[in-house]
Amino acid sequence: MGIHSNILVHWTGKDIENSPGANKSQQYVERLKDDCENGLFAKRASENLIRGKKIRNLLRICFTEIRLSQAQTHAERYGKLGIGFTRDFIMNKGGRPVIYIPYKAKADSRLLEDSIKNVYDKSENNKEIHRSSKWIMAHVKRMSNGNRDDYYEEMEWRLVHDESSNNKHFTKGKGTGIHRLKFVASDIKVIIFPDEDIKQMSLKDETIRKYFSEHMPIMATLDDCCNF
Repeated sequence: MGIHSNILVHWTGKDIENSPGANKSQQYVERLKDDCENGLFAKRASENLIRGKKIRNLLRICFTEIRLSQAQTHAERYGKLGIGFTRDFIMNKGGRPVIYIPYKAKADSRLLEDSIKNVYDKSENNKEIHRSSKWIMAHVKRMSNGNRDDYYEEMEWRLVHDESSNNKHFTKGKGTGIHRLKFVASDIKVIIFPDEDIKQMSLKDETIRKYFSEHMPIMATLDDCCNF
């Protein structure tokens, strides 16, 4: 059996977990409804990708290529609702695995990251090359910083908006800098719920029932995933 999963999971809900006193269960139901009706949420942000280099106005959606038995760790980090698609679905939208680099590395062992950074810096006077190098930079991720978070084990994929007129996978959403990745019910292969109560609340919701009336994905909870 290969180490790679055919399912790429997008995790959401970290903002819900960080909301004190909120009705988290209902918020998760509403989040699932919103994603199904409008698409996965993406908002422009800045990110430190290669040491000393920050990319601004980056628009991307992240997925983890993990087996479901590993779900709990990633849910705690990014949110406890997971929506899974096939690798081919994400790949055909332009998604690719990230390029992992060490969090710290000696000056004489940074050929890859220094090369990417140099191309980006020196392309500032060429708009087309600069845009392409920004897209490459957007796929770089630093590994663990020495604490318990080992980002390398996520086997992360990213779907990055390249800002060209040919990119039809992202659509503009409501709000400044917000975009969405549209999909249909049959594209979803698995939904991982925070717990059984939220799963049952979702299955009883009329909008969600109607959405999945013809194509029902695998539905599991984080506790279920521990047994996979």
